[in-house]
Amino acid sequence: MKIFNPDSPFMTVLSRIADFIIINVFTLVLCIPVITGGAAITAGYYVMLKIRRDEDSGIVKMYFKSFKENFKQATIIWLIMLVAMGVPAYLLGVVRANFGEAVPTAAKVLLAAAVLLCAFLFSMTLPVLSRFNNTVSGTIKTGIYLAITNPPRSFLIIIMTVAPFYLTYNFMVLLPIVVMFGFSLPAFLAVCLYNKQFKKLEGDANEAQGIAEPGSEDEHIFSDENSKVD
Repeated sequence: MKIFNPDSPFMTVLSRIADFIIINVFTLVLCIPVITGGAAITAGYYVMLKIRRDEDSGIVKMYFKSFKENFKQATIIWLIMLVAMGVPAYLLGVVRANFGEAVPTAAKVLLAAAVLLCAFLFSMTLPVLSRFNNTVSGTIKTGIYLAITNPPRSFLIIIMTVAPFYLTYNFMVLLPIVVMFGFSLPAFLAVCLYNKQFKKLEGDANEAQGIAEPGSEDEHIFSDENSKVD
């Protein structure tokens, strides 16, 4: 039957669904040790961008290629992110659990705002790392620049990232869906939001280096010399 032809729309959709599930499971499993979470999420964004641009070929190979190449920087950035968001989140939890009404509401709001601010500022950092080659500080600066120049997109990415796990925490019946698509689908939607801006940055970087055409599809673009985005 034509519907089961490998090139049929039906089989193409099934294949893509399988890709999303595979990347999702890899990312969730590699996030379990926590320390490898940054590299796992970065690799997931890398593959999702390839899928969005129809440049994917062997998603498992691409995933672990990015995981290996970005592991050191991703881990450093990931630890910075965890500390930046974890400290105020921990303090907020301690205050709410042990002091309750004894602590002014304003203090609790400030701690919650600090968590949200850090999440906002770092919302684009791992996506940037997944595509561009730069120093740790350069990657963070570029990510913050992209976040603050388009706040609606950044907040939407945060919401899409957190929502599946928040909903699952409250409705365990959703757990199978999160295991299959909890990261990969939000990551793909995020890629759709920032793909156009990434292409502009790629073009600007190539122009700064005197490159007429973009490099290979796997080539990271920024270097220390042209990491400025303003």
